[in-house]
Amino acid sequence: MNDELSASTVESSRFFQRLDWASFGITASLALAVYLFTLAPENTLEFSGVYSASAMYPGPSIPPGHPLWPIYGWIFIKLLPFSNIAWRLGVASATASALVCGAIALLVSRVGILAAESISGFKNLSAHEEKSLRVVCGVVAGLGFGFDGCLWRRTMVADPWPLSLLMFALTLALLTRWFFAPQRPGFLYAAALVLGLNLCESQALIPTAFALPFLVTLGSRGIGREIFFGIGICLWGNLALNGYLHWVDLYFPSTRHNFLWVCTMVTFLWAVLSVRTRRFFSEWTKTLLCVALFLIGISACLLLPIYSMTNPPMNWGYSRTVEGFFHVLSRGQFEKAYFTDSLNRLMTQSEIYGKVVISDYGLVYLLAATVPLYLLRKPPSRSRRWLCGIILVWFVVTLLTLIGLNPSSDKATVEIIKPFFAASHLVLAMLSGCGFMLIGTMVARSKSADSRG
Repeated sequence: MNDELSASTVESSRFFQRLDWASFGITASLALAVYLFTLAPENTLEFSGVYSASAMYPGPSIPPGHPLWPIYGWIFIKLLPFSNIAWRLGVASATASALVCGAIALLVSRVGILAAESISGFKNLSAHEEKSLRVVCGVVAGLGFGFDGCLWRRTMVADPWPLSLLMFALTLALLTRWFFAPQRPGFLYAAALVLGLNLCESQALIPTAFALPFLVTLGSRGIGREIFFGIGICLWGNLALNGYLHWVDLYFPSTRHNFLWVCTMVTFLWAVLSVRTRRFFSEWTKTLLCVALFLIGISACLLLPIYSMTNPPMNWGYSRTVEGFFHVLSRGQFEKAYFTDSLNRLMTQSEIYGKVVISDYGLVYLLAATVPLYLLRKPPSRSRRWLCGIILVWFVVTLLTLIGLNPSSDKATVEIIKPFFAASHLVLAMLSGCGFMLIGTMVARSKSADSRG
């Protein structure tokens, strides 16, 4: 009942207020100014030249191809009729990263204050103090991620990774908007479409597809139940169609028991949600529409063989034959995955992640991200459920990223895979911003108590 009242209250007014958009604008502008000042003036090492060529013509870049990057980069090439192509595409990367920083500030400014309202000291804040707290915490959280070492090296050059992170941030923003007004499923549908486009652009963000259903479930148990049912059908169907031992030996021979545990856990979550809701398939229309829009987003992969048919200077397939078409479409250049296959190795890789967070993101931000755990012991509300969902998203994204990358501990390997931790750090930045806001509220409470004493 309380959730319905809060949802209707949110819907009666605009969810993101002018102050939240001010936080967005300030953060994005500051980040973009720094990025432009430090932007690489021309092509750099690694794949900057390849990404520049793929956006110029357009054409597929290195596998997996990045089908949306040529469109996004081509727009900036035409909008900026000066300097060289690499610099223009560097501006494209910087703009995407700046917008990600702004999106973090937007979410922290709005949801952080909703969570802080449950603290008694919040009532002691004046209107000016509340506004200042929202803007400062939003800007600090956004810029903290913007200057993260995992993002910085990909922002200063022509690179599609900032675009992928921007779509991930947009997906989180749309899901958050729906979370606080579930009677308006349009935002959920839009999030499903953007998620499909995002996974098509970057397979490094596949872990987000398994993490976001937890946030959806806390917003609507019925829709979450149907999503986990669909995921379970896909996982068990894969084993049934290919044969358990045959499938394991062909792809991931050392992880067969781990995969079986994943299937079992997904089935268990669906069973628990079915018992809790006492219903089944009651939200099938909304879920099927989300799946349809997700598949429409994924279908952007068809751009890759089309690009390849135009015979651009950078190409890695011949899609004018049936075999070549599906080779390009299925990313045939990829080597099969070798996932983390033991708990001991996963613990070692978790230590690697912890060192990267402290060195590239910052210990202060990491400690601030733990503060929202303080609210989880309070009575449930929609804002605290959102925080719980974001924590679960961070945990699942981090865990699956580590398992998928399966990094070794040598320094060279860590430097190569470090940028892929940026998606996890993005979620961590949102928690850090909410943590800073809760700290500010609790400081106001202590000052009020001292003044009364």
